[in-house]
Amino acid sequence: MDIFWDIQVGPLSMLAIQGVLLPIVFYELFSKFRYLPRYWRMSAKIYIVSLSLGLFWSLVVEPIGGLQTLILNVNIFLAFLIIPVLVNSKKELNQVLIAIMVAGIFPILISLYQFQTGVVFQERQTVGLSRYVGFYHDAFPVRFYGLMTLIALLTYNYTNKLRNIFLKVALVMLTIGALFSIYLVFSKAGVLILGLWIFSLLVFSDSKLKQFFSLFFALAVIFFIVGDAFSANIEQLFSKEVGYQSGEVKDARYTLAGRGYIWQDFWHYWASEQTIFFQWFGDGINRPTHNEYLRVLMANGIIGVLFLVVFIFRKIRKTFKIHKNIRVFAIMLIGMYLIDSIGLVPGVYYYYNILVWGIFGILLMKPQLFLKQSKI
Repeated sequence: MDIFWDIQVGPLSMLAIQGVLLPIVFYELFSKFRYLPRYWRMSAKIYIVSLSLGLFWSLVVEPIGGLQTLILNVNIFLAFLIIPVLVNSKKELNQVLIAIMVAGIFPILISLYQFQTGVVFQERQTVGLSRYVGFYHDAFPVRFYGLMTLIALLTYNYTNKLRNIFLKVALVMLTIGALFSIYLVFSKAGVLILGLWIFSLLVFSDSKLKQFFSLFFALAVIFFIVGDAFSANIEQLFSKEVGYQSGEVKDARYTLAGRGYIWQDFWHYWASEQTIFFQWFGDGINRPTHNEYLRVLMANGIIGVLFLVVFIFRKIRKTFKIHKNIRVFAIMLIGMYLIDSIGLVPGVYYYYNILVWGIFGILLMKPQLFLKQSKI
């Protein structure tokens, strides 16, 4: 569905239509909410309040935009229900992980096709590097699907004893493809998240060598294929950040793809032009702030940001309540969210929330699905 991002049907995009259909398909799950653990219900409520405080106002002054936000937030509420409620056995967990891996094949193949043929479907660049984003609107979907494919691979590899040599080879090839796809979109956030994930696997993983070797081998293959261009492109990707540290770039706003200028403009608007009421409660309008905290501040006010911060701290605290053998996967997910929330706006992608908080929730509530009986 993501490749139809620019197709409109009336006032709604194809993605918005999908957002309308999901709550209809899963409407029965809403009645299951009261059976979830109290701490999980509370987290869902806090998060939805943080994202919805200014919604009433936007429905009045900008009905179409407000309606789309309402649909988005209903789907995000489903993030706390779909996977945690529907996945109740190891077989169902494996089905979800396999589905995520299969879903990653298409964007990976498109990235490899572009790299091999030189065909560019969407003209996107960063610091002089051409991004292979395929049919998607920008680099974010490609690298997100690549990252979720990786975490599904790592989780599946951990929770299952793989004896079939062909399956092992297939998973290794998919790992290489996912990493290569992420590399080809030249995303600073993608590189930082991968670095954090590798560090987390080395420090927290119950199978440090097994998990680390999978990623290290895949990265080595990519380096072998691309050669010196690999390190040169990564160096160019962070050229402005390195230049600022060395003093060559004087203005910090040039770093992070110029996001400093965007943040400054929106902050000035919020501080100087918004009324006190909107500063506290927000106007419900989502803006391209490229920062989740700033987006929530403008849409849902100071109170919305406070709720968001409480939600994040609750999630970090709950991370260390997860069984120590599988805690690393929760650390990887919350780490990805924290990095994304600085330069992106994860609160406007409902599928991001469904996968991230859905998997986080099942790690927290049903650890037995990930562990061998002897480890419980």
